[in-house]
Amino acid sequence: MVPSPPKRHPELTRLYVAVALGVVIIMIILAYKAVGNRIAEGGLDAPTRWALIAVGTANVLAIGALLFIVARSLAKLYFERKSGILGSRLRTRMVLTLFIVGIVPSLILFLVGRNFINKNVERWFSPETEVTIRDGQKVAGDLRAAAKARLDFGAGRLLASASAEAPTIRAASDLDLVAFLGAKGGEGPKALDLRAGLEPPDLSTLGAEGTQETREGLWLLRRVPRGDGAWAVGILMPRETLDRVVALEQRYRESQQIRSARETLETLPQSTFLFLTMLTLFFAVWSGLALARSLSEPIRALAKAAQRVGSGDLEVQLPEMGEDELAFLARTFNAMIRDLKASRAAIEAQASRIEQQRAYLGQILAALPVGVMSWRADGELRTFNAAARGWMGLESFDPSEDSWSSVATLPRLGRLPELLAAVRESGRGVQEELRLGGEGEGRPVRAILEPVQGGGVLAVLEDLSLLAQAEKRAAWQEVARRMAHEVKNPLTPIQLTAQRLLRRTREGRLDLAAVQEGAETILTEVASLSRLVDSFSRFARLPSPQFSPCDPAELLRQVLALYEPNQPGIQWSIRFQLEPLGVLWDGDMVKRALINLVDNAVAAVDGQGAVSLSLTGEDGNLRFDVEDDGTGVPEADRDRLFEPYFSTKWKGTGLGLAIVRRIAQDHGGDARYQPLARGSRFTLTLPRAPKV
Repeated sequence: MVPSPPKRHPELTRLYVAVALGVVIIMIILAYKAVGNRIAEGGLDAPTRWALIAVGTANVLAIGALLFIVARSLAKLYFERKSGILGSRLRTRMVLTLFIVGIVPSLILFLVGRNFINKNVERWFSPETEVTIRDGQKVAGDLRAAAKARLDFGAGRLLASASAEAPTIRAASDLDLVAFLGAKGGEGPKALDLRAGLEPPDLSTLGAEGTQETREGLWLLRRVPRGDGAWAVGILMPRETLDRVVALEQRYRESQQIRSARETLETLPQSTFLFLTMLTLFFAVWSGLALARSLSEPIRALAKAAQRVGSGDLEVQLPEMGEDELAFLARTFNAMIRDLKASRAAIEAQASRIEQQRAYLGQILAALPVGVMSWRADGELRTFNAAARGWMGLESFDPSEDSWSSVATLPRLGRLPELLAAVRESGRGVQEELRLGGEGEGRPVRAILEPVQGGGVLAVLEDLSLLAQAEKRAAWQEVARRMAHEVKNPLTPIQLTAQRLLRRTREGRLDLAAVQEGAETILTEVASLSRLVDSFSRFARLPSPQFSPCDPAELLRQVLALYEPNQPGIQWSIRFQLEPLGVLWDGDMVKRALINLVDNAVAAVDGQGAVSLSLTGEDGNLRFDVEDDGTGVPEADRDRLFEPYFSTKWKGTGLGLAIVRRIAQDHGGDARYQPLARGSRFTLTLPRAPKV
């Protein structure tokens, strides 16, 4: 496990908390004094003043705290990077990247917002705005003065009028209300005249002058005493006019209050924007630190664990927490460590086994009756067993001490150095028989040299002195088997002819023509057998074809004549072209091949079935087809039908079809097998003339 960093001492933590609280208290006092005094000078109302003080103080505290945190984080990163702490470079890059990404839009927002606020505040306090507000206040005052002047004018006309009729007085004085209150000014008007459409105000509590607001507007009222009693006059300021006058007066008062707090209004939004900017930077730095810590801590643990693994310690393990890629990396690393431990144990066990096998292999090489030699890529001999040393007369040669070049030119090595050079140059293996040893006592060997991985060469030397004798015996055995098979071929027609003559003798149908035909057949096959024996005696192999003109159709008829009388249970059919077909073949060998094919077909139908013989032309060649409706050949055996000594008949020698193919190849043709829906088809294809 990777050790966790040491925790901070509790006393140091308490000291940090105390210092932080003291700084916060001092900042609150300073912020209150700076913001509160400036706002108190503005003459604002109490709720607005306290709200501005709270916002300003909060902004100052937040900006200070965020500045402290950001500065502390950046300073910590700087010192970590300067100290070369593992992971500090990654943290610095990520924090600076997020810091730059966060500060650019924040500064743009701060500058744009600050400019926007300044422009709007300047627009509020521009001379044109001030003039407009003052003009509005003056208009409101003029409207109120005009209404009062109108009321004064109406009251004067009332005093100068001699009429006691309220309508007459109102019409003459241009008033909205004229009322006679009586000699004593009682509870209600004795006579009242209003402008049409207006509702009368309450005159019961009217003093010398007064105002009364109704839903129609504001009544300006005055009591006017006259000789005949008390009168009341009034002017109505309509609701629309009254609202505008009140709004203009309210705007003027607000503008005076705002003008007194202009500096505060300019500073507080800017400090708020500055706070938001610092908050963005704080989150950028904090996010960068958190993200860097979440990445650098596992990476640092992984780096330390890798260092321990590099020093050979495979007991290290990383904590596997979470489901993200870093946790997957930790799980993969732990799995790798487990695999390394298992691999190291397996390698150690394998090394022990290899050492044992090397000693065992050395014993085997020393006891082998064949010579084994191997060379490294640099050309030096690596393996040299006892048999090879004895054959070359180099019993004292030690590959670990002596150089191969010191003995490579010795005559007793024969052509082995030349074969070694050829394998190195071509990169392909060679096999050659050569003689090793001194003059008069050389030993024939078969040298098999193969290139091995890494540029080396391996040589296996096989003693041929005993093998040559065994091969001679095997060759004579092969000749004997082939001789027996080839002798059997002429004996088959001789036997069939003798059986036919014997059967006709028993039936009493023997005539001179049949005897003459049988004798000619026997003499022909005996002559063929004589030539075969002479050829074997001369060459100890199959006779070479003796090409001469012959008739393929006649060969096919002769083969049919040999089998048809002796196989009455078989349905025979023959098909060939009627015109003469001149060819240049060895008629005896082709006939022998046809006999082998027909013999196989007869064995396949087991005396009951159908056998078809045909002769057709095919692309300048002649093609013999022998078909039967027997059981056919199993699919697993079809590829081996023409191999020597392979037979599907328990009495077969396995040479018949091999000889058929050999005869076809000697004539430049081929022999093939084709399965039918029922039975088999053997095809012998021969050119009209031999291909020289």
